[in-house]
This record gives sequence, structure tokens and C-alpha cells, in this order.
Amino acid sequence: MRQFSAIKGLRIPSRNFSKFSARLQEQIDARPVISESLRAKIEKNRTRIAIQANVTKAGLNNYEYERNRVVPTLKTFFGGNPVHDENMNVLNAILRKYINLPTRVLSDEELRSNKFISFENYKNLTQSGTRLKDIHYKELTNILHRLRTIDHELMPREVTEVLEKYRSTSNDFTGAAKKLKTLDEFGRAFGKAKRKVSRAQVYLTKGTGETLINGKSLIEYFSKDTDRKKIAYPFQVISQEGQYNIFATVSGGGVTGQVESIMYAIAKALVVTNPLLKPRLSKAGLMTSDSRVVERKKPGKVKARKSPTWVKR
Repeated sequence: MRQFSAIKGLRIPSRNFSKFSARLQEQIDARPVISESLRAKIEKNRTRIAIQANVTKAGLNNYEYERNRVVPTLKTFFGGNPVHDENMNVLNAILRKYINLPTRVLSDEELRSNKFISFENYKNLTQSGTRLKDIHYKELTNILHRLRTIDHELMPREVTEVLEKYRSTSNDFTGAAKKLKTLDEFGRAFGKAKRKVSRAQVYLTKGTGETLINGKSLIEYFSKDTDRKKIAYPFQVISQEGQYNIFATVSGGGVTGQVESIMYAIAKALVVTNPLLKPRLSKAGLMTSDSRVVERKKPGKVKARKSPTWVKR
């Protein structure tokens, strides 16, 4: 039944609200819904078409435009390490391709003889500079090690070529190997060590047992007998007391730190004179410096952990 309402003397027919809302909802449901990703693709296509249209107006057809536009050589060009990322993509693709091939256990001799490219050489190869981190080199070597564990009889040519690309040359690890310490031009053995805050440098020469510490004699610098026994302890371990002259410079810390730093430095200098002494000195605990340091005082505490005396009243 049609309804009427009076507005300033006029009779205007009013619509049925329920029918109007239902019709409006049908129109809303009939509209196509565009997602954000689809909207972005539409805008990208519009931009590309506009650029091509401008290029065409400038006198270039689509073929010339595709030919002249700049395209990065690597797909990982916009990454942090494009060359390393491309290498990892290639290696991961090869690993996924041959992941089901049987593997074998490598012997120690094979591991020592066949080494991969060093970190410095790989950094020069990728030309990444400081952007290449140790973790990047580690993930590279992990994949290479997994690939070289494939059985020799089933090793694909593609894997062999990749491993040969990253195989080290004979001079890759010459700098990484530890340099063997020897006597200097004056026949002295040098050793340095630290204990707590103290640092000591010691020169040993064959002699009659004379000792100079910061230009002073042993008795003058260390008045306590227990401190002097610690300095003589490395010579007691190898049974060569009084056969070396000691020239030491020490700085920082207190008496205990300076005495023990000199003791550890003497032990390291003795190994320079004769490397066969190292097992005996190591068994006596002289080849590993004591890394303990005094714990710092905390706010609200008397010392590092001691609390003030608690008084009830």
C-alpha cells in the first residue's frame, strides 16, 4: 500500500525502504571487486604503455625500444651482493637437481688436498668488498662440500665443472697458514702474553740466568719469593734452570698480573727455541693464558657481589 507524507501542504509519495535497500545491495554485489595486487598490475601496465607510446612518438618502434633499453645482466642486480647471490642461485639449482644421488664419506687426506677458494680470493672474485661477510663464504663452502660428496662413479659433469671453478690453487692458503716463529737476527726468542690487565714481552737468549725486567733486576722488581718462583716455573718444567737470560718489559695491572704474564711469555719463547718442549709446557698449563679478570663493582654493592650489611633497626 502506497504511503504519502505531507510537506508544507504537498502530498509526496514515499518509497518503500526495504525494497530500495535490497535493490542497492544488488547493485553493490554486481560491481567487480579489484584486489590491491591487480590494481598495481593495471597501473604498471598503464605506465609501460604510456612509455612505449612516448617512445613511438619519438621515432622508435617496439623492437628498437626493447633492444635499446638497459637490462641488468644478473637477475640479482638489485640485491646487496649480486655476484654472490647469483652464485648461490646457481649452486642451489644444481644441488636441487642432483640431491637424490648417493653420497660418500670423504677421507681426511682428500679434505686436506682438495680445498676450496679462500675467503680473500672469493671476495676479489665477487668484487663485493666489505659487503661480503664470513657467513656468505660459509654458506658457499657448505653447498660445495655437499656437492663434492656425490659418488665418483655418478658425479655429473656439471658438478665437476662447478667444483673446479671454486677449487683453490696452491698459493691460496699460503697467507692463511700460521707463520713458523724462529729466532731473530740476534739469536733471541720472542714471546708475549697477558694476564688480567698486564701485558708482557720477553726475549730469551742462551746465558747464565740473568733477568732484567723493565731495566731492573728480578730481586729489585719482585721482592716476594713466591713471585720469583712463578717466573722460574717454566724452566723447572723443562729442567733448564739458569740456562737462559731473560729481558722482559711489562706494563699495566698489579704484581700478580705482571708476574703471571711474564711467566706465560717465557713459556711461549721457550717453544720458539725448541718446538718439542710444547707438550711438556702445555701439560703444565703454561701454553694457555689464564683469561680470568676481576669482576667489576656493581652499583649498590660493596664490591662485585657483596651487599651492604643489613640492619633490622
